[in-house]
Amino acid sequence: MARGRHAPLRDKTLDVSGTGHQAYIPAVWFVCCYVVLLLCIPTRLIVGPIGAPGTPANLFAIVGLIWWTCALLGGLVMRRGPSPTRVLLGLFVVCVLASYASGHFLGWYQPADIHQRSDRRWAAADVVQVTEILSSAADRGVLYIAGWVGIALVTAEGLRSWRELDRVITFIVGAASFVASLGIIQYFTGRNLAAYLQLPGLTALADFGDALSRSDLNRIVSTSAHPIELGVVMSSVLPLALHRSLHARRWLAWVPTLLIAVASLMSVSRSAVVVAAVAMLILFASWPWRWRLRAVMILPVAAVVGRAVLPGLLGTVRSLFTGLEHDPSIEGRTADYELVWRLIAERPLFGQGMSTFVPTVYRTIDNQGLGMLLELGLVGTAVFVLLVLTGVVGAWRPRRLGMPSERAHLGVAISASLSAIITSYVTFDAWAFRHVAGLSFLLIGLAGAVWHLSHDPGLGSPDGPASDDH
Repeated sequence: MARGRHAPLRDKTLDVSGTGHQAYIPAVWFVCCYVVLLLCIPTRLIVGPIGAPGTPANLFAIVGLIWWTCALLGGLVMRRGPSPTRVLLGLFVVCVLASYASGHFLGWYQPADIHQRSDRRWAAADVVQVTEILSSAADRGVLYIAGWVGIALVTAEGLRSWRELDRVITFIVGAASFVASLGIIQYFTGRNLAAYLQLPGLTALADFGDALSRSDLNRIVSTSAHPIELGVVMSSVLPLALHRSLHARRWLAWVPTLLIAVASLMSVSRSAVVVAAVAMLILFASWPWRWRLRAVMILPVAAVVGRAVLPGLLGTVRSLFTGLEHDPSIEGRTADYELVWRLIAERPLFGQGMSTFVPTVYRTIDNQGLGMLLELGLVGTAVFVLLVLTGVVGAWRPRRLGMPSERAHLGVAISASLSAIITSYVTFDAWAFRHVAGLSFLLIGLAGAVWHLSHDPGLGSPDGPASDDH
């Protein structure tokens, strides 16, 4: 194959119906629509009667779960038999339902020493009030999980070829670029243009705020609920944007990567920097030496240009990592540990129910790992960790099999994005933010799709992208 040229990609599917006709879930456009709904529609907009789980993206994903179930029962899913992603997602659903039952059967109460003075949302409540609040929260948790599992399954088992997988990546990068553009405008003007994105039938769960500030700099929000959420999403998508830029062979392809990287910094978030660092370390380790050398040479130049174009931004970001031992936000996180471990010990196996550790009854826990232990217990948390590890390792399969370099790099990029976004789970309550939670399970689905496409020679296209290393 000539260097720098792509062979035509042909979509092929398996005949799973026994009729001689090709049968499949044409999931690519479903997943692309989900990406747009997830990232481009402000996370505050919901279908009012349903409440917090009623975002367009989550409702769309629940439809996907119903669709996948009907297709599975009808023999229209290409992937027959158990796969790691399907089995672990099924076990995860079982754990969520077990935690739901645990909460309802054992009941809930409000510990006397749970209140934090800094938490303004907390209110004292008796057992009846607590039960009413948390029963509703547990129901919402099941709706959240239905959507997240639905999009993961449709993505993992519905994408038919590498070309369709690449199309989904293109949509993710394009949607993230749109969100980043709104954020960059907000950084310079202080106005959130996402507030003008109003859709019929949707109501705002909370008011749209203008940019927050840190060291006299605007912290952008865009379509997200908080600068931390936006920064984590942008940093997590960065490996996918870099993959597109590195293999597009045209300079304009670097514009989305630049927008996403700049927006990540403009969130002025410690979590965003940590997530970006994890993602880039994984990518850097997988690159050929020529790419590593170019990256090392470009980095200081980019820093100098960044200081000149965006004065004060890089210095403010660097200051986030100084004096950590006296940082109030870190002290607040560590102060939770003793109480949280005591509550975990009360229901160690299955927890007290998904989404039931609500700030109005308990307190805000800025650590999704601890929140998962509280709500899903040791069993549910272990299954989720195994699900993530399976996705992270499985996405490296094309590289281990010596597949064409573009496919191998795409798998590594998805693995890097998934690893990076999961890293944020120890820095804030990630599942309380719809963009981060939805993107996490979408990436799990993408990793599952990579595993399937590289595992079964009957799927995808035999003629992949060019295999040169540039």
